[in-house]
Amino acid sequence: FNFKREGRYKAPDEPFVLICNHVTNLDMIWVGDSFDKHMYYVASEHVVRGGLGGKVVNLLFKPIVREKATVGLSTVVEMKNHLKAGHNVCIFAEGLRSANGTSNKIVESTGAVLKKLGATVVTFKLHGGFLTSPRWASDIRKGGMTGELVKVYSSEEISKMTPTQINDALNSDIYEDAYEYNESRKIAYKSKKAAEGIEYELVVCPKCRKFATIDSRKSEFFCECGLKGKYDEYGLLSGEGFDFTRLNEWDSWQKEYISNLPDIDGEQVLVSHSDQILKQIVKGHDDVIADIGKIVLTNKS
Repeated sequence: FNFKREGRYKAPDEPFVLICNHVTNLDMIWVGDSFDKHMYYVASEHVVRGGLGGKVVNLLFKPIVREKATVGLSTVVEMKNHLKAGHNVCIFAEGLRSANGTSNKIVESTGAVLKKLGATVVTFKLHGGFLTSPRWASDIRKGGMTGELVKVYSSEEISKMTPTQINDALNSDIYEDAYEYNESRKIAYKSKKAAEGIEYELVVCPKCRKFATIDSRKSEFFCECGLKGKYDEYGLLSGEGFDFTRLNEWDSWQKEYISNLPDIDGEQVLVSHSDQILKQIVKGHDDVIADIGKIVLTNKS
């Protein structure tokens, strides 16, 4: 990951909650390496569900477990207990890694939760993570990652802010546009299969307007209609059949296109995939296969 820091930040003396953007699967390591005090991490339930890997995560980090993209009551209670015991807590409040290089909005309940906790709040931002480890990719691209302490809010400041004001401040503090950050730095993130998996993010072809028809190989992606493109070492796009140069531009277009699809009488299949496995999460963070079959997205559901 080539994560570099000039030194460790001195954390507040009192117990605090650290809010950080979410860009790789190992963000807790980069955050922990950047501060001089220990933290407990709020983590999605699935990270402790993966057999041996889940057991290792639980052993090394003992995370505060939550359901993905939510902050439930049991999670809040455990966070409060840690703070009362003098421990520090870290939350990746977006709940999901960025898929297009631009930060997601934090979970809406975050501001209200922080007011209830009544602790000092620290904001921290990771740079370079998306281009190092795109959410849709299967490999790591060595280029460069750094971390930045953005702001420290005292418990008194938090108590005077509304939940909406807290959310607005946090969204602003941890917002990251991977392309804007790297535009002047020109850090190269090299990979022998740079574009592979990009079809998980590029859902709609701008040339033929079909769903799930894009495929990828090495640094190139293409559609059956003739669209051809390349994803380069700076994460930029080029090719025939589209005008986008950045993933977030393509993503904004396809979201608008999908939201403006006309109403169609009857039911039209937009995309389907066979042999999909549906799993149910059961007690103890285990999962069992509930069904196997074809999954279909229509204009109705």
